[in-house]
Amino acid sequence: MKPLIEAKGLKRYYRRGVETVKALDGVDVSIGEGEMVSILGPSGSGKTTLINLLSCLDAPSEGTLTVAGKPAAGLTEDQLVELRRGTLGFVFQQFHLLPTLTVAENVELPLVFLGRSVERRKTLEILSWVGLEDRASHLPNELSGGQMQRVAIARALSIEPRILVADEPTGNLDKKSGRMIFDLFKRLAREKGLAVLITTHNTAFGYEADRVITLEDGRIVREERPART
Repeated sequence: MKPLIEAKGLKRYYRRGVETVKALDGVDVSIGEGEMVSILGPSGSGKTTLINLLSCLDAPSEGTLTVAGKPAAGLTEDQLVELRRGTLGFVFQQFHLLPTLTVAENVELPLVFLGRSVERRKTLEILSWVGLEDRASHLPNELSGGQMQRVAIARALSIEPRILVADEPTGNLDKKSGRMIFDLFKRLAREKGLAVLITTHNTAFGYEADRVITLEDGRIVREERPART
């Protein structure tokens, strides 16, 4: 399995008054193509810090990081933006859909920002992947929460990323909708070959990943490969 993300000795320290806070304190992680990895842990354990570093939303204080074959540690914010561009797709707890745009237009928005051509045929193909091709002309307020999250996933897929990052993607959803979202992530990893990186407070969903990393106090305390029935 070819690694898309490799981190060694990853640290993120910051100052709070006279205190040094060790949000992440020496973490080694490798994530391969077609692999779905869940990051678990209590609030304050370092989950969001780790996912922000691995997805180049923040820079580490120490350690080495390679994303899609490119060194990421020590880069400026502008350089991190360039590294993220077209490589990483993001899904968050909040859907962040623009209410005045249709489902199809929301999905196409990242392409507009990147200056890429927009092809409605490709948009409909992506929407069919998330089961929403029949909602292309609807507005967000005509959708359920689960449907809006699937639109957000389709939007992340529109740039054809190699890595999909989801931070608490089912936090605002009911159990049935959350189940649908996690099943979709598993399909994307298995059939599209994406590296899928997820943080979640839902342990049951988290343990459906190929690998589970548990953090406490900024360190990895457990790494597991759940048994498959």
